[in-house]
Amino acid sequence: MKKFSILTTFITFLALILGNLVVATDSGDACGTTWPLCNGSVIPDITNYHVIIEYSHRLMVPLLAMLTFVNAVGAIAKHRERRSVLILAVMSLGMLVFQSLIGGFNVLLGTPPGFTTLDVTFSQVLLLILVLLSYSLHNDKVELDKVSWSTVSMSYRAFLIGFSIYMIQIILGAFFKHSAASNVLLDIPAMEYLIRSESIANMIYSLHWVATVVIFVAAIWFVIYASKFKYHVTLSWLYLISILSNAVVGFIIVVTGNVVIASSLHMIISTVTTVIGGSILGGYWFKLDKKGIA
Repeated sequence: MKKFSILTTFITFLALILGNLVVATDSGDACGTTWPLCNGSVIPDITNYHVIIEYSHRLMVPLLAMLTFVNAVGAIAKHRERRSVLILAVMSLGMLVFQSLIGGFNVLLGTPPGFTTLDVTFSQVLLLILVLLSYSLHNDKVELDKVSWSTVSMSYRAFLIGFSIYMIQIILGAFFKHSAASNVLLDIPAMEYLIRSESIANMIYSLHWVATVVIFVAAIWFVIYASKFKYHVTLSWLYLISILSNAVVGFIIVVTGNVVIASSLHMIISTVTTVIGGSILGGYWFKLDKKGIA
């Protein structure tokens, strides 16, 4: 069951990357509103790369739904006595339903401005839940030698604060883009606007960067303490690097005027960061032998 859960998480990750490409390349309307078909056809026009990206994403969704359902039911059937597994499995099913409904409405409504923010939010939360579910199925525990519990818990509290703000930042960033506030700030014409006020756009942008600073400080703190108690050292550095990479790409987006490649890369790195952060939390909550810590 553990291997199947990892497979489900990986497929979810790929689906989110594909979804990110749909948004970044403005391919969301390439198949029209005849969901789940593409412009009313099972075999669409494959000469248009927008159609290929959007239809590939639509085909990925049923596979993801099936794997998530089987993963959750299997986890509940085999590990129902473990409360963490039961809660996360039920949460994954609920989030899958919400994400599917939001994705469907997004297509049927013709991708209204700002609505894709909900799709991004539920997708990222679903991915995080699946990562945690995979870790909750682990049986092997890791012991830390000569480390006080107060040191470990303090470092993870700092990480949890930073990572929670990071998840909020993803939502804020998605809203900044999909409400067309980014277009307002960068003086780029848009088909539809949800935010037209430059002052509001500046406020959202400023909050986004303030959150980045807080997240970065928390990530540095965690690297220092992870290195001290020699647990999650690699993941802590990967997390810090991904946060820095996101900030750099975000700056490039502002300088270049939100080009497609930079926007796509920004979304992909954000998704990778979610996986890394979820792995750190999963390891702390489910693999660390807290009884073995002094």
